[in-house]
Amino acid sequence: MNDDLISAQKAEILLIEQKAEQFVVSEKMFPKGGTVIVGVSGGADSTALLHFLKNHAEKWNLSLIAAHVNHGLRGESADHDEAFVKECCQKWAIPCRVLHEDVAALSKKRKEGLEACGRYVRYTFFKALAKENGAVAIATAHTASDQAETVLMHLCRGAGAKGLSGISPVHEGIVRPLLCLTRKEIEVYCNGYHLSYCEDETNWDLDFSRNKIRRQVIPVLKTLNPKVETAVSGAAFRLREDDNCLFEMAKSALEQAAHGLGWETSSLMKQPRPVRLRALFLAAKKNGAGELSADHLLNLDLLLLQGGKITLTLGLHAEVQQGILFFGDPKKQRFAIPLSFPETILPDGRRLLVRKISQKELKNDSKFHNLFFFNLLNYATISKNTVVRTQLEGDRFRPAGRGISKPLRRMMNEAHIPPYLRENSILLEREGEILWAEGLGASESARPGVDRQNAMIIIKENGL
Repeated sequence: MNDDLISAQKAEILLIEQKAEQFVVSEKMFPKGGTVIVGVSGGADSTALLHFLKNHAEKWNLSLIAAHVNHGLRGESADHDEAFVKECCQKWAIPCRVLHEDVAALSKKRKEGLEACGRYVRYTFFKALAKENGAVAIATAHTASDQAETVLMHLCRGAGAKGLSGISPVHEGIVRPLLCLTRKEIEVYCNGYHLSYCEDETNWDLDFSRNKIRRQVIPVLKTLNPKVETAVSGAAFRLREDDNCLFEMAKSALEQAAHGLGWETSSLMKQPRPVRLRALFLAAKKNGAGELSADHLLNLDLLLLQGGKITLTLGLHAEVQQGILFFGDPKKQRFAIPLSFPETILPDGRRLLVRKISQKELKNDSKFHNLFFFNLLNYATISKNTVVRTQLEGDRFRPAGRGISKPLRRMMNEAHIPPYLRENSILLEREGEILWAEGLGASESARPGVDRQNAMIIIKENGL
């Protein structure tokens, strides 16, 4: 091999490394260094990843742990891959952890495909190792070629911007340092460093959807654009930026529309549809929704306009009442916990703030005026036995100044408190007596005196 060719190969490898280095730094994958769990199958991509991180471990202050999963699917071939990974790690002085799992049996038990089950097993293992070793990140060897395949698969399923954004470079502690490189660049890197690697024969099995994209679709697209993988990855990156921006706008829209435990439909309807749909997605997820399809979101959007009630996933329903969107669950959480000063964190995420207020605040601080009628009570009636709880069947309440006791549900109905607030209202109880009911105020025995010397105020925050 002549010197010019050798120099050209070295220059190409140097450019590939610089490209990956700049990508890692720009995405802030290892800002402070630390332990990194590296997923290593033994293939070209993961072997290159482990080698690349080994070469940069000192520069980036990294301590590497390789993680390999033997899926029990390929017999001797899988055992050979495991032995290869162990040998590499021994040669490079990198600790190696191996998990053996019968993925075929587990996939039947979990009632999912081999690909999905294998992914579940790997990431569960990686996350367990990360927790055990205090790792700052889990590194996987996804490439720009994987990105293109993923985006095309999602496109075939009719995905929106989130699905077409593909694989994120950094997400929930998982980083992809090689996502900027194509599979061809990975092979150049491996050849340049004389790195051997394993070939997974299942990569040629066209029963797997990804292999169909890789072996049959991508080659055709390359006749239109030889750099199609890089082009699709670039499009995914731009879509991710747009999608992230729209989600930030959606978060602000939810905050503006917040009303008790729900959201004002009139406020949400003012938002552009792309922002509104994302706001509805966030609201549903916040209330425990499972996987949400495009149809779910479109039905939620229609609900804002028409009112009524629809059922989503995992038993969650959405309803619009009196211009307020709220979500309910048939298995709604009930609780009774001790009252704490000055703040009680409720099991559903809400916060109850309780504190004494001065005469000066009562007279001069306008921000309390709208809260006084329903949220003042006598501090002296609170004891260590006071609990915060949700409603129970048979609850009765004797409101201040009324001279009567009635079923709590009937009183809330008479007070025209919307159903979604009734179902989620909270109470203060002491030794069987309700001292305060949200939306109704203090009881006869707990109301402040005429001079309000011992007044305390209750402020509820939704924790949304």
